[in-house]
Amino acid sequence: MPAFESYQDDLALITDAVKGAGRIALKGYNAVNRQIWDKSHNHPVTQTDIDVNDYLQNRLIQARPDYGWLSEETKDDKSRHQCRRSFVVDPIDGTRAFIDRTPHFAISVAVIENGLPIVAALYNPLKDEFYTAIKAKGAALNGTPIKVSPCNAIKNCRMIGYPRKFRRLGWPPMNVSVVNSMAYRMCLVASGAYDATIAFTPKSDWDLAAAVLIISEAGGITTTITGAPIRFDDEKTSNLGVICAGPNLQPLLLEQIKPLIDAFYKSNNKVRDFSHLGTTPEDRQENKRMQLLHLVIGGELIDPMKTEFKDLTAVDFIGAFPNYEKACEAWKAAAQRTVDNAHMRYFILHAHELIDPDKDGIIG
Repeated sequence: MPAFESYQDDLALITDAVKGAGRIALKGYNAVNRQIWDKSHNHPVTQTDIDVNDYLQNRLIQARPDYGWLSEETKDDKSRHQCRRSFVVDPIDGTRAFIDRTPHFAISVAVIENGLPIVAALYNPLKDEFYTAIKAKGAALNGTPIKVSPCNAIKNCRMIGYPRKFRRLGWPPMNVSVVNSMAYRMCLVASGAYDATIAFTPKSDWDLAAAVLIISEAGGITTTITGAPIRFDDEKTSNLGVICAGPNLQPLLLEQIKPLIDAFYKSNNKVRDFSHLGTTPEDRQENKRMQLLHLVIGGELIDPMKTEFKDLTAVDFIGAFPNYEKACEAWKAAAQRTVDNAHMRYFILHAHELIDPDKDGIIG
């Protein structure tokens, strides 16, 4: 079978599998009681991570038993070094976002050949955004071709990262947004929604494999923070930090970061001199600076299949709640009032997402 035809077959396979995994992720996301634990210090995992991983492994390896396998939630069996092609999987990239019930997590699957991705699929089920790419055939979002932005200046660019890190380094002012999932960050850059993303801390193969191809096929560039290309056939599964941007902005970011890299290699005490670049709990709090606010409201609808209220002055305000679990309890209690009126509906509004959509502490 010609290579491109087999690429299409692999993309069809992983597309179907990732959509199925998305349904599992949504079920876990909406569950009131969720199992969450730390697999290592400050690295949370949920039962949904495991459920999605097991589903994808069973589905994909059953279809391609001669392919290798690498996943964040499976012990590395080194099969990728013995097989011509391998799946590289992150069942839920952005587990913290998943736990916090913010819409910045994704399911990521790539097929690797000769150390590089040849097909990729990434799905954000909450936003119903499905990114795909085939080597040398372009990238798409929900079937529509995408391209990176033409941005050619660091100042005022739309950057995804942690604002505190850029402030500490004295970078030019940028419009910085916080998104937990590295893979999803990169796809947002691929679609042109943002201009660049930088991660100063190491990233793993499963964080990057699918997104690297999607970015490349959208006309962008991904390198380590030293400017080296990223490959997926090393013994280790962790890379240096990452810079991802369009071709006009990427070299400017590399030049901006070069003094930092030079100083890093010259330092005799890297922990002392560069620990501020690590992603600390304090840095992560920037993503949670706005208070979580869930509103539960209801009322009689003109049409029970639509969201237009019959009388806005009669909207029933149940209350404001600091987390989804409490809001869900209130919503369930209020929903009992719909038994005698089929046009009555109650809703949970994630108001904090409307107030601070970029999770950067800035309203709007």
